[in-house]
Amino acid sequence: MLWGATVRERLLTQHFLQRFLENDLLSPDADHHEGIALVCGGLLTLGLFLSVFSSLKFLFMPFQSPGRTAVLAVGDRLIFVTLAMIVLAFVAVATWDALSLDPRDTAILGPLPIERAVLARAKLRAIAILAGSFSLMASALSSLFHPTLMVAKLPIGMVPALALIVVHLLVTLGAGLFGFGSVLAVRETLRATLGWRFTRVSTGLQAVLIVILVTSFLLLPAILSRARTDANVARLLPPVWFVGLQEALTGRLVAELPTGVLPPAFASQENRAAARYREAATWLRPLAWRAVAALTIALGLAVGAYVWNCRSLPLPLVGHRAVRYHGPRLLTRAMMFTTLRHPATRAGFFFTVHCVFRSGPHRVVLAGCTAVSLALSTVLLGAGSRSPAADLWGIPVYVFATQTISLAVMLFGFVHVTRLPADVTANRLFRIAWVADGPRFVTGVRRAAMIAIVLPVVLMLLQPCAYLMGWQLAMMHAFTGIVLGAALLTVLMFGSIQLPFVATYAPSEALSTVGPVVLIGGMIAALTFARIERFALADAQSATMLWMVLALVAVVPHVFAGRNTALDLSTAFDVPAPGTTRLDLG
Repeated sequence: MLWGATVRERLLTQHFLQRFLENDLLSPDADHHEGIALVCGGLLTLGLFLSVFSSLKFLFMPFQSPGRTAVLAVGDRLIFVTLAMIVLAFVAVATWDALSLDPRDTAILGPLPIERAVLARAKLRAIAILAGSFSLMASALSSLFHPTLMVAKLPIGMVPALALIVVHLLVTLGAGLFGFGSVLAVRETLRATLGWRFTRVSTGLQAVLIVILVTSFLLLPAILSRARTDANVARLLPPVWFVGLQEALTGRLVAELPTGVLPPAFASQENRAAARYREAATWLRPLAWRAVAALTIALGLAVGAYVWNCRSLPLPLVGHRAVRYHGPRLLTRAMMFTTLRHPATRAGFFFTVHCVFRSGPHRVVLAGCTAVSLALSTVLLGAGSRSPAADLWGIPVYVFATQTISLAVMLFGFVHVTRLPADVTANRLFRIAWVADGPRFVTGVRRAAMIAIVLPVVLMLLQPCAYLMGWQLAMMHAFTGIVLGAALLTVLMFGSIQLPFVATYAPSEALSTVGPVVLIGGMIAALTFARIERFALADAQSATMLWMVLALVAVVPHVFAGRNTALDLSTAFDVPAPGTTRLDLG
């Protein structure tokens, strides 16, 4: 039940909520419902696990005291607030294209006798329900268990304990809504400012925000450690503002409890902890007004810009002005006459490039993989130290493994997105125009992956690797990464019976069981290959042998399979649902 909503608004709100979960490119069994259920369960489990894990230090204190409890609780609250903020911001970025009325809504709902204001209110209600639901899931269990376990051994009454729970819930909810509202405010403000030009920057902005959020989530321990040690940096971080708000509301409920009689050693610890807490509270509590102001501004700006943009429905996807075609550019011409001479290879290459950079679902997955690679590279390379160029064995193995792990993460993400269809009409167009030249089409897909994924990863890591191991060794390491990328692409895509970006999507049934095994095995394989590479790069002869082996892995499977092997048309375009029988009546 939606209070204050008419029957039409309730139906439209339910429709827009379904739009957050469903995708016309995927079958109903392969839609986002299962993924959303896993995400919701993960958020609840994460809140419960962090609450219990962070509360163990309070439960196992021999003599728990208010000062030590209060100073330790500040760090725990910073973790919960930051997680809620990042998770809700990521939810907003993941549903980027569905956060406002789009041309499809105009084409389908516009001809119906429904007022524009009704559509706008229903969409806004759906967005509010989405943000509130995810914020509640990210905050509910931590708000219930962490304050309860934190003061379980302290002489606190029922009312103050309940106040700790309520304030913790409200502050984490506010932090999550601030993260969601900030992303929505940025999107709607840019849309109001740029008008129709917003479509040109929307895709790139979404990818950048995903990379920033996922990287921040993975580097969260380092960020929080810096915030705890440097007060000047901490004052600039929005999560610290909400921690200041929580301290201003409930900090005294714990810090001012009676200490009781403590042994001398614990009494001295309590005095030092109480002094540290008073020092932290002195600069934390004045930041409370920043949290309230930031939340009000973010939500107000988001709603205001949204209402401004809803003055009229967006134009449907017809009637766009004609774009003059100037022919392929110089680099494109050079590739067409060298590596992309066959039409099928050319089609696979350019179709892959357009899918990777212009399609929303494909862009989200690859942006997330980019963020994971960036975070892992930052941690692994940041832990390394500069070594003399001649001291090959002084370079840690994990420095060599960084490139391998980054390539594996990006290529696994790429192989996953090749299983996602690009467009509803693409399947039919490929059926009509198909000339049974699947291997050459897949070759174009692999070459696009080499240009768009492997080369950028290698070039991004070249400069920090050169700093750590010297330019000569770094160039050999980079060439190893290029050949390794080609070999990984061959292994991951070998034996596929569906056309990339064309066939209907079928979810992986064994992901929950096979995934952890693949992850652990992949890390072991990456470290093993790093040891082999460090040994091989010691001299030119062994390095050449390593490169030849990787090149054979990249080339031999295609020679063995045969370049003119046609794909089975019964499986090239459609993935049969499990447990069904296909009747091919030719």
